[in-house]
Amino acid sequence: MIKRLSVMAIGLAVLVQAPSAAVAGDANTDWPCVQRKIPKLSAGMMWAGPVVDEATTTLWQSDETLSNLALRLAARRTSFEEVERLVAAYAGSIAVEIKPKYLTALFAGVLAHINKERRQIMFGIEKYTRKQKALAGSIQQTRDQLSKALKTVSTTDEAKSKRRDLEQTLSWQSRIHEERERSLKFVCESPVVLEERAFTIAREIANHLE
Repeated sequence: MIKRLSVMAIGLAVLVQAPSAAVAGDANTDWPCVQRKIPKLSAGMMWAGPVVDEATTTLWQSDETLSNLALRLAARRTSFEEVERLVAAYAGSIAVEIKPKYLTALFAGVLAHINKERRQIMFGIEKYTRKQKALAGSIQQTRDQLSKALKTVSTTDEAKSKRRDLEQTLSWQSRIHEERERSLKFVCESPVVLEERAFTIAREIANHLE
């Protein structure tokens, strides 16, 4: 019997594979989620502080402390309680006159890391969908073959064995497909979770701008 855990593992394994190209727009029919597809989170969606520009990006990428902190804050294993502590500690360690500039750079770094992870996950979701479409095609082929075999009047052991094999294959394929479909609800939540994380961290960093 095919267990749920094994199917979930298949789905998650797909998600961790990195994309070879940018995630496509909403017109892509491979997007299966109820949630609207937002390929990239922009700073303007969640940040009310100083403008995030090329200089801001250069700052967080070139400053090792900023870069390491942004990566740590973006990581989902870092609790929000720890995010609050880390942001407060960093904000308290920099001079008042440069605080807006450096906190904006910190936010930009966090957003960049979260966007990167979201792109990987969304690519994985679309790959997951393509696998489902391919499996659906295989199911239809097996169903057609079984239908043809059942219409055959032959009662030889070979004919009976072929029908049993096709029935077992169809049952196995159908269970896999159904389990993956049920898994999609869980899979589709991942980009939303990251979006919410970006908003929460943006708000926490902004609290220390003044």
